[in-house]
Amino acid sequence: MSVDQYANCPCGSGKKIKFCKCKDSVSELDRVLKMVDGGQVVPALDRLSTILTEHPDAAWALAIRGRLLLDLREYSSLAENADRFIRLQPSNPLALTQRAAAEVFSGDVKAATDSMLEALTESGREVDSFVLDVSSAVAFYLAQKGAYLTARVYASLSMMATGYEGSQMSASLLRELNGSGTLNQLIKSVPKAIARPKDAEWGERYDEAATLLRSNKVLLAESKFQSLRRTYAQEPAILSGLLTCAIWRGDVAAQSSFCKSLSACESLDMESRVEYRALACLVNPEDTELTTTSCRMTLDIENADEVEIAITADSRFVSLPAEMLAQMRESEDDVPPRCAFQILDRDCPDAAEGLPPIDQVPESLGIVLVFGKQTDRSARADVLDVRGSDAEQVKTLLRNAIGESSEIKEEAGSPLPLLVATQPQVAMIRFKAKPDEAEAMQNELVQQRLPKAIVSTKLGILGDASLLDTADDASKLLERTVVVRVVEQYDAILSKGEAIMNEVYSLAKLEPLPMIKLTNEEIETVANTDLNRIDASELSEDSCLYLLQRAQQISATPATRQFAKRIIAADLPEEMKMAKMLAYQMLVNAAPGSKVAIETLDEAKAFANANELPAASLLLSEVGLRLQAGDGEGFQKAIAELTTKYSNDPEVMAQLQQMLMAYGLIRPDGSPRQAGPGPAGGGAVPPAAEAGGGLWTPDNPTAAPSDTSSSGGSKLWVPGMD
Repeated sequence: MSVDQYANCPCGSGKKIKFCKCKDSVSELDRVLKMVDGGQVVPALDRLSTILTEHPDAAWALAIRGRLLLDLREYSSLAENADRFIRLQPSNPLALTQRAAAEVFSGDVKAATDSMLEALTESGREVDSFVLDVSSAVAFYLAQKGAYLTARVYASLSMMATGYEGSQMSASLLRELNGSGTLNQLIKSVPKAIARPKDAEWGERYDEAATLLRSNKVLLAESKFQSLRRTYAQEPAILSGLLTCAIWRGDVAAQSSFCKSLSACESLDMESRVEYRALACLVNPEDTELTTTSCRMTLDIENADEVEIAITADSRFVSLPAEMLAQMRESEDDVPPRCAFQILDRDCPDAAEGLPPIDQVPESLGIVLVFGKQTDRSARADVLDVRGSDAEQVKTLLRNAIGESSEIKEEAGSPLPLLVATQPQVAMIRFKAKPDEAEAMQNELVQQRLPKAIVSTKLGILGDASLLDTADDASKLLERTVVVRVVEQYDAILSKGEAIMNEVYSLAKLEPLPMIKLTNEEIETVANTDLNRIDASELSEDSCLYLLQRAQQISATPATRQFAKRIIAADLPEEMKMAKMLAYQMLVNAAPGSKVAIETLDEAKAFANANELPAASLLLSEVGLRLQAGDGEGFQKAIAELTTKYSNDPEVMAQLQQMLMAYGLIRPDGSPRQAGPGPAGGGAVPPAAEAGGGLWTPDNPTAAPSDTSSSGGSKLWVPGMD
């Protein structure tokens, strides 16, 4: 095939083939591409090596070779290829992107983002699809490292590119980030740039830097912002520009520093300062200002059998199931403990009497692991997961149970994030109760204890004090407000009910933010962090539907409930009936418990039947809800109704089969699975944990990696996809 000498060279230099050094060898391009398209990747690599030997300046061959090495996960070879490519063309965006990819997979986040920024600076208006592919991989890796704002800007880069067809990975990542209830709403969107004063004498220089930033020339923009800051140190607009540059660079320490500087700008209103101060704590995974201390303890013991008997007899300890012991090893080579116990904050109630009163339900102060004598060490007891504020109480309980003879050695543990530290740690005790009764009790317990736990947790930002301790300290007003604002931007807390935050505000002696009244024209300008404060009473149904979808996307449960109820209560025209069905489904998903969810679902099914609307999604939800509530009869009825109405719909039947397999009720071939003997007694407090999955966050460290194999995303492998 003849080569068009006036086409852009495939090496990525931006030059026409006629004027590029690749012109003498680019005639081989068609042959190589046919080999790749035919699946002959290894022969294609061999051919490229031959071409590079004959034509050392064939940069197009290095460009294609880098893509193939990335697909084959040959990262060391990719790094070598990138180095050679950069020596040949130092400013080539494809060469810089190859280096960024190699740095991502070697774990060097800072180097990878620097290389990506150089590639974007050199790309001009047209960004190559390979650059966008690698930006998605960088975004995924940054999210795993907790650099959420930087992950968001790199994921958004490919989402906004015109004509780019490989944005599925980025879209999946953004859905994970937005939908996480344990990720704070404040870091689900990049802070908006602060506008400069119109009459600023430095306005022209600022506009120059801002234009470069909008064009993704981040490194050039940053140098101009830094120059401005040397003269105008406390200008919010300049600090805001530097914050955006730090986000692009993935420098979480600099992000935190600039946020603190912005929070100190008295020209900003109080609420803006509070948000920037909160962001300063949230953007850096290493920050400890919104954490509380924890510790672990070790006791050398003489006789493990005697210690086990003594602890078992103490009403302030409860045994953990034997099947959990194997999971309590620090590594596969370690010996599991011979027994394990939870330390209780109050006496263990009698499990034979059904559910106890709320005030008698114990919480866990820590876990005791008892090890027998081993070849290289004596018998011992390890105490884990103890909050710093509970350390002395735990020591007293241990001495009461096993005596004063053993010295208790204490060492600092990992700081506990605010969201983890404030959650009531209900002890694993089985009671005779139905699942829905246990769930109702769990919800009531959280309502009663969570507010007090929030205001009692000692935090670094408050000087290792709590909201209760500092409630009358006017000098800590900003820091106290920061803590409460952060708390109310966790959907994992707000979804438990608005009464929780009302009590927190009351105990902390702070005023909540007022509700927001919007016009229908203003709904697109409202921030994610304000969705839960919108008064929907004067908005149209179309506006409520728009806001409902936004609230559902970012996991803003109170807003989801409000807008869904508003749409359900409205008298909608015929063409909006499906919108009401959507509102019903979202309200079911956002229900505070299975009982309320089933009541809403029954109402939704009646509406669907009355209006002859499809209800497969409702019935699929009902299957899971009935099973969760322990309603065997309702479960069977839901299955029967689903199979009767949709037996000819293969998609619905496939979803049902997947659900039943996930619950362990059938095998992959559809045959019923033999049910094992159930645990003694009825329901448990707390109920079984939610299914794994979702993006890892510092507040959700046990989340399982989501399955991206069927998402239709990029073929790039990124860390965590194995």
